[in-house]
Amino acid sequence: MKFFANGKPRISLNTRLSVGVAVVVLATTFGIATVALHLVKDRMQASIANEEFARLSAIANAVDQKFASRRILLKSIAESVGSHGFTTAAPLQAFLEKHQSLRAAFDNVAFLDLDGDLVANLNGARQIGKVNVKDRTYFKDTVASRTGVISEPYRNRLNGLAQVAITEPVLDAAGRVLFVISGSINLKERNILGELADVRFGQTGYVFITTADGVVIDHPLADRVLKQANAAMADDAPDIDRALSGFEGTIEGVNHAGVRGLYAFKRIRQADWVMGSMYPRHEAFARIDAIERTAWIGAFVLALLAGALALAVAQRLLRPLTWLHRRMLDAHASPDRAAVARTYPHDEIGDLSRTFDRLMQQRQTSEKFLRDITDNLPAMISHADAQGRYTFVNARLCEELGYNADELVGQPVQSMSGLHDDPVLENNLRRVLAGEAVSFERRGAAHRDEEEHFFQTDFIPDLDPQGQVRGYYAMTFDITQRKRIELELAHSEAQIRTIADNIPALVSHVDATLHYTFVNAKVRALHHDNALVGRWMPGIRGEADFAVVRPHIERALAGETVIVEKAGDAALGIGERTFKAHYIPDHDADGTVHGVFAMTFDITDEVNIRRALTQQEKRLRDVTDNIPALVAYFDRDENCLYGNSRARRMAGLDERAPLDGVTLRSAVGEAVYAQHTPHLPQVLAGKAAMYPVQVPVGDREAHFQVNLIPDKDLAGGVPGFYLMTFNVTALKEAERKLIELARMDVLTGLPNRLAFNEHLPAALSRARRAEGGMALMFLDIDHFKAINDTLGHAIGDGVLAEYARRLRTSVRETDTVVRLAGDEFVVVLENVRSQDAVAGVAQKIVAYIGAPVFDVDGRRLDVTTSIGIAFLETVDATVEAGELLARADTALYAAKSQGRNRFAFFQ
Repeated sequence: MKFFANGKPRISLNTRLSVGVAVVVLATTFGIATVALHLVKDRMQASIANEEFARLSAIANAVDQKFASRRILLKSIAESVGSHGFTTAAPLQAFLEKHQSLRAAFDNVAFLDLDGDLVANLNGARQIGKVNVKDRTYFKDTVASRTGVISEPYRNRLNGLAQVAITEPVLDAAGRVLFVISGSINLKERNILGELADVRFGQTGYVFITTADGVVIDHPLADRVLKQANAAMADDAPDIDRALSGFEGTIEGVNHAGVRGLYAFKRIRQADWVMGSMYPRHEAFARIDAIERTAWIGAFVLALLAGALALAVAQRLLRPLTWLHRRMLDAHASPDRAAVARTYPHDEIGDLSRTFDRLMQQRQTSEKFLRDITDNLPAMISHADAQGRYTFVNARLCEELGYNADELVGQPVQSMSGLHDDPVLENNLRRVLAGEAVSFERRGAAHRDEEEHFFQTDFIPDLDPQGQVRGYYAMTFDITQRKRIELELAHSEAQIRTIADNIPALVSHVDATLHYTFVNAKVRALHHDNALVGRWMPGIRGEADFAVVRPHIERALAGETVIVEKAGDAALGIGERTFKAHYIPDHDADGTVHGVFAMTFDITDEVNIRRALTQQEKRLRDVTDNIPALVAYFDRDENCLYGNSRARRMAGLDERAPLDGVTLRSAVGEAVYAQHTPHLPQVLAGKAAMYPVQVPVGDREAHFQVNLIPDKDLAGGVPGFYLMTFNVTALKEAERKLIELARMDVLTGLPNRLAFNEHLPAALSRARRAEGGMALMFLDIDHFKAINDTLGHAIGDGVLAEYARRLRTSVRETDTVVRLAGDEFVVVLENVRSQDAVAGVAQKIVAYIGAPVFDVDGRRLDVTTSIGIAFLETVDATVEAGELLARADTALYAAKSQGRNRFAFFQ
C-alpha cells in the first residue's frame, strides 16, 4: 500500500495491472492459443510452402547477385588491361599482383593466352607456363564467342577441389581476343556456396544445387557432388527431371529415407543452375497438427469473452498511460513543446510524466551542445545504425552531400554518399560492423566537377552494453593539403638525396630518439644496402661502436656542432680506417633540436701522414705544424705563448720569430677578435668553447670552426687556454648548395614551390609597407597533357624548358617567375600601379609564348598559354598568400573557359 502526497492511500499501478493481467491470462490463455492456431491451419500450410519457396528464391537471388558482381569485376579488369594497351604477357603478372583485392571475390585469378597456357597467376608466378586449359570447354567457348561464361563444375587438376570458373576475354581495339581472364571459385568457399551448409528448413531439412544438365554441385551427402542428379538423386528429390526442364515452385514427395517433405525448386539465372530444398512435412506442419486436437466451439466462445474482458480492463487501467503516450508523441513531433511546464496528478503516471519532461529538456540541451561542437569541427561526422542508415549528420557533411539533415537521416549511407560501388568502402564497412575500428584513406571529388581530393576516414563501432554492434560513427577529414605537402617534400628530398649520394662522405640523419631518417648511398653500401631508415642507431652500429660516438651525439642533440676523428668499426671491415665526423644539430625555426646530421669523411691518408711525422720527429711543434688547423696558446691576459706554423702565418710572423708582444687581438685583427670576445670568459672560467668565425680571405669570405680549450693546472686554476681553428669553408659551401637546390626546379632552373611559399608572403609584406600595388599571375600551357601523351615526356620537358625561358624574358628582372608543378607557373609582379600595366605584361607574355613556334628536338610545335591574374591596387592585412593564389587560380579557370590563349583578371 502506498500513499499520495496528501496522505490518502492508493493502489500502485503495478498492482492493478498485475491483477488485471492475471485474470485475463487465466481466463483466455487456453482458448486463444487453441482457437487462433486452428483457424489459420490451411493458410499456414500454404504460407509455409510459399515461405520455403521465398527463402529458396532469396538464396538463389543472392547467389545470382554474387555471380553477376564477379562477372562485372572481371569485365572491368579486362577493360583495364585493354586500356593499358598490353599486347604481350610480360606485364600481366605485375598488373595482376597490384589487384590483391580480387582475393576477396575469387580463390584465384589467372590470365591465359590463346593457346590455353597460364601467363599470369594471382596465387603466384610459380605455375606460369606449367598449366594448359586449352581443352576446357569454358576456355573454348570464351575464345569462340568473345564473351565471358560461367563454366560447368570441374575438379582442379592441381588440388582436386570442386570449382567453377568465370571468364572474360581481353580484346584489342579491333575486337580480337588477346587473353582470357579466368576467376576460379571453390564451391565450398563461404563467399559463394559455403553458407548453404548452414541453411536448414526445420531441424533436418537441407538445400542442394544441380546444373541444368543434372550435375550435382552441392548436397549434404558429399559423395553425390559432381555426379548426375538423375542417377545420384533419383530417390532423393522427386520430379528432379521437371526442375531440370524449367519447373519452379513447390511440390510434395518422399526422399530416399522415406521422409515425406515439401520440395521447392528455383533456377539460378546467371549460372543456369537449379537450386532445390527439402523441408520434412512432419516438421513443417507439426504445430498445425497439434492444433487439430483442440475444441473449436468452446475455445472460440472463451476467446471472445476473454478478449472483451481484457479490453475493458486494459482500457480502464491504461488510460493514464494513453495520455502520457500522447504527450510523448507531441514532444517528439515538436520538441520545443516539451519545455512547457504542465501539471500532472500525484501518482506513478504523474511521476513518469514529470520525469519525461525533465529528460526531454536534458536531451535538448545535450543535443544542442553536441551539434554545436560537431557542426564547427573541420570534419564530416555521422552515425549510422547496423542497417547502414544515417541517424546523425553534422553540418559539414550536409554541405558536402548537398542535403539537409532531415533529408539524410534514415537514408542508406552508401546511396546518399554516392559511394555504393567503392570496394574499399564496402570492405571497411564490413569490418566496422564486425566490431573493428578502422581508419583508411581514399581519393575522390568533394563536389561534381571538382578536382580530386584526399580524404581520411575513421570508422568507430557503436557497441551496446552486451558488446553487440548497433551502428558506427564516421569521421572524414580532407587531407589534400597534407598530401600535396608530402609530395613536394618527397620531390625536394629526391633532389637532396641525389646531391648527398654523390658527396664523398658518409651522410646520415637521426631524430631525437636516435632513429635513422636519412642515409646516403655510401652509408647504405657500408651496411650492405640493408634498410636503415626507421631503425635505431645503437642497434645498427652495435654497443661498442655506438659507445664511441655517443658523447658526440649527445652534445649535438644539446645544440652543439661536434667535429671528431675516430677509428672505423672493425665489424664493418673498416677498423684500419680513420674518419672525421661532423655532428651538426638539426634546429627548427625556434631553435629546438629535432635531430642530428652526420657527415663523416675518410681521413685515413691524412692520419697516416700525421702518424709518420709524429714517429719521425716526436715533437709537438712538428705535429701541430702539420695538422689542418691554427693552433695557439694564450695566457689569461691573451698574450700568445705558442703558435704553430699556420697560426704564425695567419699573424704574419716568421716561423722562428719570438712571440713577445703578440696578443690575440693583434694576431687576428679587430674584426675577427670581435667574434672571439664573447667566448673568452667561458674558456677562462674553465669551460671549453666551440664556435664559428668568418674571415675575409682575398675576395671571398672563409669559414672557420674555433675551439677554445682551457688549460687547467693541478689546483683547478686556468692559467691560459689553447686555441684551435679549423677551415670549414668547403663544408659551409656544401650546406649552402643543399639549401639552394632544395628551392630550385631542376628542369627549368626557376624557383620551385618551396621558394614561392617563402617569397609570396614576403612580397605581400613589402607591398603592404610600401602601400603599393602588386599582381600574381597563374599560368599553364594549353593542352600540355596532349603534348606529353602523344609526343612523350622528353618533348614535354623540352616544351617546359623553352616556356620557362620565354616567360623569364617576358618580365622584368625584379619580377619573380616560379614553376609550381607540372605545367603550372606563377609570376609575382611588384610595384605595379594599375591594372592596365598588368594587362600589358600579360599580353606580352601571351605574345612571346605564341610566336615564334617552339622548336623542340626538331619538332615545331604551336604552344599557347592561359593566364589568371589577381591584381591588388593596395594590399591590406586581410589578404593572405593562399587567398591570392586561389584568386589567380579562379581567374585562370575563367581564361580557359573563354577559349584559352588569353588572360583574365579575378573579378
